[in-house]
Amino acid sequence: MRRTVATAAAVVLLAAAQTTAAHAAPAAPTDVQVGWNDADLHVMRTSWSGGDADSKVRIEYQDGSGPTEWFAASGNEFFRHWAVQYGKVARVAVVTTGTTGDSAPAYSPWFDTNLAGAPKLTTAVPQADGSLRLTWTNTAAPADTTPGDPLDLPPSQAGKVRLQVWTSPNGDLEFFPYALGTTSAVVPPRQHPQFTRVLATNEWGSAASTEIHYDDMKLFVTKASAYGVFGKPMAIRGMAGAAETSGPDLYTGSNIQVTMQTRANASKPWAYAGRYESNPHGFLVEPVAAGGREYRFYVPAWRDDMVVTGQVISASRYIPTLANFAVAGFNVTSAQVGQMVKLTVDVRPGGTVRGALQRWDGKYWRSVLAVPVTKGKAVMYVRAAGRGTTTTYRVAVPGMTYFGLPIQTTGSRAFTLTVR
Repeated sequence: MRRTVATAAAVVLLAAAQTTAAHAAPAAPTDVQVGWNDADLHVMRTSWSGGDADSKVRIEYQDGSGPTEWFAASGNEFFRHWAVQYGKVARVAVVTTGTTGDSAPAYSPWFDTNLAGAPKLTTAVPQADGSLRLTWTNTAAPADTTPGDPLDLPPSQAGKVRLQVWTSPNGDLEFFPYALGTTSAVVPPRQHPQFTRVLATNEWGSAASTEIHYDDMKLFVTKASAYGVFGKPMAIRGMAGAAETSGPDLYTGSNIQVTMQTRANASKPWAYAGRYESNPHGFLVEPVAAGGREYRFYVPAWRDDMVVTGQVISASRYIPTLANFAVAGFNVTSAQVGQMVKLTVDVRPGGTVRGALQRWDGKYWRSVLAVPVTKGKAVMYVRAAGRGTTTTYRVAVPGMTYFGLPIQTTGSRAFTLTVR
């Protein structure tokens, strides 16, 4: 009886041992190593030793934040461009998988995922040839808490500064590389609008500065007086602003300084005539008419927040000037036939010219008497004629100049005389 019991116990122990062996987990991999793929520094190579079973690989973070998902691997190496959390300390975990489950994980050495410090743009200055000069400061990278880790690369191999330039509407994207430590560069002339930023690059990727939007400044006169009257202000309205990325609208911003320039004619140089500020509603200037002149407006290179534009000059516009009659007319509006009536003229500028008293015949102004004007003034007497008539008159002065600027031939306001 005892022998039978002992034999049964041995059978049970043997079955248990066989069951335990059948469900044992696969052996864990060993010697997990990480490094960059020589052909592409953005791709990490993970290798390990141990068995030919299938494996899984993921990245874990020292601070306990969410790891990546598991990725299946076969053999003893795995290549991937990981989407890591930047600024962390991380490691790669590898487990062997089998029909009985996963092995215990094996780990690579810890490594940091620090990006380079993002550059800070300080100036963006459009140049006369359409290029854009940028200056920036390079900021320090975060502290390396895993110095000498297997993924650290020397700056000469991984580090660089690049200008990223995107132009619209073509959507062309260009990169201009520069050596580490560079703090100034010129972007060649490109189609506008143009979007540019500075990238500091290391083995993990690029940290970017804020983006500069480089566009064309639009500057034009929207309305201007057809002519000026000597000594009186004229109105010239205009608009200044950067073109929007699409559509006809303007980014008018604020504090756009607009300079007015004038000249007598094309043989003369342009001269400064005032500086004004254009706001979202445009600008209004009211120069005093002093003679016929050309007017144009100029805006230098301009920046507002992250929008920059190059200098621009508007089309020119010539505005003639008429003489300014302060007084022109008889001392009465009606007179007896044969009565002498007094004609008084006061016109500016005070030139000495031969004017004319003119009457309206229904179609044209007809000169009837010469009016000698001396230093802008004239007083003379005219005999009333034509009983029972009412005649419309005016005084006209010929063209003259004022400090080299032309004053157009000008007629005064009309006035009447009734003869009884």
